[in-house]
Amino acid sequence: MDMNILVTVSQGYCRYMLAMLKSLFKHNKCKINVYLLYSRIDDAMLDKARKFIEKSGNCFQPIKVGEDVFSDAPVNMHFTKEMYYRLLASNMLPESVDRVLYMDPDILIRGSVEEFYNLPFDDKLLIAMPDPPQINDPKCPDNRPHWQRLGIEENSVYINSGVLLMNLSLMRERNFDVNSIFEIINEKSGDLLYPDQDAINVYFRDSMKIWKNLYNYNPGLLANEVIKWGLSKKYRRRENPIIVHFMGPVKPWSIHYRNKYCYEYQEIYKQFAPVWYRMICPFRPLVAVCGYVLTVFCMVLHIPRPGK
Repeated sequence: MDMNILVTVSQGYCRYMLAMLKSLFKHNKCKINVYLLYSRIDDAMLDKARKFIEKSGNCFQPIKVGEDVFSDAPVNMHFTKEMYYRLLASNMLPESVDRVLYMDPDILIRGSVEEFYNLPFDDKLLIAMPDPPQINDPKCPDNRPHWQRLGIEENSVYINSGVLLMNLSLMRERNFDVNSIFEIINEKSGDLLYPDQDAINVYFRDSMKIWKNLYNYNPGLLANEVIKWGLSKKYRRRENPIIVHFMGPVKPWSIHYRNKYCYEYQEIYKQFAPVWYRMICPFRPLVAVCGYVLTVFCMVLHIPRPGK
């Protein structure tokens, strides 16, 4: 059975998308159809992506979105307007595509996702995983829990939208309209920390099937965060996640990134990285140590660290 994958990136994130796809192809041997919704990628990069994907024995179908689509949509931090394109899947992907697995580009796949991909929807529009750090978000000025901030049921599950299994056939049947998402964004604009993710949580709250974090694991949770947010030991100690999602502004391709899964990611990414990155990659542990020493030095002397 074929697997349908959806990605939505801009030019600058294409190499990270290819690294994610390489890890996907490595562990999943079924035929994979990669759908790319984009607006700001040049022909040379599209050709590079096509050659890599087709050489791997899979199919590449880029679909261009008009530059003016979502041009006024709110974005913040490290997000771009491309994050909204996933909401166009039921309208822009072929009618023959009844389900699709959307994944952010900042992801490492470490095993087969076929079991997850073939889950029954049970009359739900999405299958997604909880986002533990959102239990009570520190970025919210008054530290309100997500359900209070968004005006939804108390203690309801807040999902991370970086990995979504989408029931396209049912979305078409129910005439899903992306404008409904923007009505929520406009209505709750002052309370949204992550515009599209927050709105997805509000709109689909009764149409989501919640699944295991095994398929959307955040490796950035530290012990003090676990204690602060009251997260379960089961989540903290989970071993061998299948999909590792490097959430947040600091990514595994950054020169100073250090994490349990960073070297595993770098082995995949270096095929698509710039030449200078490949040259410095063997010395990254030393660079990281120097970065830590510099940080401590600046803290002791109470001076700003260079580049900050």
